Amino acid sequence: MQLTDAEIRQILIREKRRKRRRQQMRRRRTVLVILLLIIAVIVAVRYAGSKETPPAAEPSRGVVFIDPGHGGEDPGSDNGARYEKDDTLKLALAVRDQLEKANFTVVMSRTEDVAVERAARGQMANENGAKLMVSIHRNKADGAGQGVEAFIPVANTPESQLLAGNIVRSLAAQGFTERTVRAGTLQSELENYEELAVATMPCCIVEVGFLDNVDDNALFDNNLEANAKAICEAIDQAFISLYEPEKLQTEEEAQTEEAPAEAPAEG
Repeated sequence: MQLTDAEIRQILIREKRRKRRRQQMRRRRTVLVILLLIIAVIVAVRYAGSKETPPAAEPSRGVVFIDPGHGGEDPGSDNGARYEKDDTLKLALAVRDQLEKANFTVVMSRTEDVAVERAARGQMANENGAKLMVSIHRNKADGAGQGVEAFIPVANTPESQLLAGNIVRSLAAQGFTERTVRAGTLQSELENYEELAVATMPCCIVEVGFLDNVDDNALFDNNLEANAKAICEAIDQAFISLYEPEKLQTEEEAQTEEAPAEAPAEG
C-alpha cells in the first residue's frame, strides 16, 4: 500500500517529536549526573579539608513499645466530646518523638484511630523484642479523682515497679498529683490487664490524669510536650538502670565529682 504525501508528513513529524523527546531525556540525565558529581565533590572536599569523617548513625539502644490505649470503636472514657482514645494517641505520638531523639527504636500499637485488641498489644511488644512497654491511658472517677497513677502486672517485679514509679514521679514533677503504683487491676489485685498479662518485659499502664478533672485536663493540654519529655526521661532512666549499668555507673561517678566538698568541722 502506497502512503500519501500527508501520511508521510505525519510519520516524519512523529519521528521528529520522538527524537526531540529522546534528546530532552538525555540532557536531563546528563544534568542530573553532573549535579550528583558536584555534590559528591563538595562533600569529599569538605571532609578531606577538615580531616573529618562523615558522621555514622548511632546504633539503636533498644526497642521501646508505646501503646496508646483504646482506639477505633473503643473510645475509652469520655468527658462530653472529649475521648480518652484521642488523648492517649496525642501523648503517645509525642512520647515516640522524644524517645527517638534519645536513640530508641519505638514500636507503637497504633498511630491512628484504629481498634487493637488489648492482648494483641502485649503480643506485639513481645514479637518486636521490646525491652520496655508503656501503655498510656487516662482515668475517670465521676469528678472525684485527680492525678497520675500506674498499674503493673500482679507479679509486681522490681523492674516494672521501677519503670512505673519513674513515670509517676516524673509526671508529678510536671504538676500532676502523685498517686500510687498498683499491682493488678482497679477491680482486683489478683488479675492483670490483658496487655500486661501477655507482655514478657517490664511494663506498666500509666493513667495520665483524670479525664473529668478540669485541672488535670489543663495540665494535659497545656503541657503536652513537657509531659512527653517527662515520660521519655523516666523510661530512659529505667532503661539505663536495667540494661545499661555501665552508663549508670558513669553518671554516678560524674555526680560524685561534681558534688561540693564538705567544709571541715570547726574544732
